[in-house]
Amino acid sequence: MNDLGLDLWGAAFQAGSFLCLMAIPWTDDKVRLILILIAGAGILSILGFQLYIGVEKQDYGLAKDLMIVTIMNAILYFAISWGVERVFRLFLLKRRNDRRPPPS
Repeated sequence: MNDLGLDLWGAAFQAGSFLCLMAIPWTDDKVRLILILIAGAGILSILGFQLYIGVEKQDYGLAKDLMIVTIMNAILYFAISWGVERVFRLFLLKRRNDRRPPPS
């Protein structure tokens, strides 16, 4: 496999991991558990690969910086997705309450 194909699969894997991470607040029950497992395994494998890059280049500062950026991205993606889900839920609840006829 050439470098372009490997880079493309790596980017698709990272995107899939982060999409699963962002979908966690929007789901519940078994689907949420499956997404947590997929996202967790994906993020951990990305962190492991970044550590491998640092060890291979013998630059542990690079590995630390790459891993910190990935961890911060995961936290921000999850937090923003959770915040948007909460605002959207509140909006829908307000719309539903506004549609109800007043009690007589």
